[in-house]
Amino acid sequence: MAPPTRPRIVIGLDVGKSVHWACVVTREGELLASGPIPNRENAIDGLYAQYPGALVVVDQVRNIGSLALSRAKLAGMPRAYLPGLAAHGASRLFAGDAKTDERDAMVIAKTALGIPDALLAVADRPPEIEAARSLAAQRDFLARENTRGKNRLRSILLESCPEFEAQADLSDPATLKLMAAVGGPWSISGASPQAVGALTRGCGRAKVAALVEPPNRQAGRARRPSPARTAPFDCSREGYRRTPPRQSRWSPRYPRCSPPTRRAGACSRCPA
Repeated sequence: MAPPTRPRIVIGLDVGKSVHWACVVTREGELLASGPIPNRENAIDGLYAQYPGALVVVDQVRNIGSLALSRAKLAGMPRAYLPGLAAHGASRLFAGDAKTDERDAMVIAKTALGIPDALLAVADRPPEIEAARSLAAQRDFLARENTRGKNRLRSILLESCPEFEAQADLSDPATLKLMAAVGGPWSISGASPQAVGALTRGCGRAKVAALVEPPNRQAGRARRPSPARTAPFDCSREGYRRTPPRQSRWSPRYPRCSPPTRRAGACSRCPA
């Protein structure tokens, strides 16, 4: 005779986003029903109405499994939760190794019958606790997305203009408003002072000037070639070296090339 603690009927639900797979098993192991049901209130209520008092077991408590549990609570049916690790270990005790919704629902239902100690009770938390949990989860999600967005924006600014990235305060609303309206550092440097001033009204002038100055300074360095780029090349026995334009005489350390080196035209830049 079966122990009185074992339920008469178990409904194992392999929950999904749009469709659940339900497996209904009796205490004797008889399979009453197995098939998909939509994740909708009417469909779930219709399944529960066919087996009143049955134990409802799910593999996920929150998100996609919350509707099935809430409708079971309204129907006055006992509920339980089979953790994922326990379900994965129990699936090895059954024949076959295919990962299908039908097999997973059968594993959930028969494990609830054969190993009731593997089940966890579904706690009935007060609405205030659930609301606080939802708010905390949403806050953590927004914090992660905010950090990821800032890191991505800083990596792009580092590739474009490192000096602008060092001056930009991504937590300042005025800076973000300026970048959203005008663009990146080079667009900001090319914008008119009136447009920049209108977008940053109320912000410190020193901070705005620090944002506009780095691209202009970097662009100025790119337009003005350094003296080393315009210096003539001198050929010596140790290779090519640059000499300042004002130097008119050869350094004793780098003498002229020997005549055998010049005769093949390999050192046409050396003076005669």
